[in-house]
Amino acid sequence: MDSMVNDPTVAMFASLFVALVLAAAAIPKLRNQDEFLGVVANYKLLPGFLVAPFAKLLPWLELGCAAALLVPSLRVVAACVAAALFMLFSFAIAVNVGRGRTHIDCGCVRRPTSMSRIGMFHVLRALALAGMSLYVAAVPLEISGISIESALTALASAVMLSLIYMAADLMVGFPATKHKLEIYKGNSND
Repeated sequence: MDSMVNDPTVAMFASLFVALVLAAAAIPKLRNQDEFLGVVANYKLLPGFLVAPFAKLLPWLELGCAAALLVPSLRVVAACVAAALFMLFSFAIAVNVGRGRTHIDCGCVRRPTSMSRIGMFHVLRALALAGMSLYVAAVPLEISGISIESALTALASAVMLSLIYMAADLMVGFPATKHKLEIYKGNSND
């Protein structure tokens, strides 16, 4: 078990995964800044004068962390900042779940066609990402000790898990619909 925890391939995978999650969260927020401003305001945790600066700064901080996680000399600091961000997100979501405000949009991965309402799933997911970020900060990554095959495996695994992460977030955000099945009695053409 200890060899897997300290395996540079696992550390590379974790770094890439956290970087992809942060980039996937930041880019839509930058593209839809007005909408994200509303999401931040809807959490009702910040004084009004801090909402706009926070909403403008957060996606750039996420994107900066994502990029810094790919730079060996900045990786540990970026992972610590990412862990702090994920813990902050977990706290903000937990406070609103505790208030009974589960109808608000998570703001995690923005997309125009769905809205991810918050719940304990989001709190636990943010805590898991914080844990993975702390793992990235704690485990040294020696690129020279990784074969090209291992590096490609880490990259492919990180991309696949990121896609699963985003697909799960998308599915959670689909609006609830009720499908009605109409039964035609006596119609022999069915």
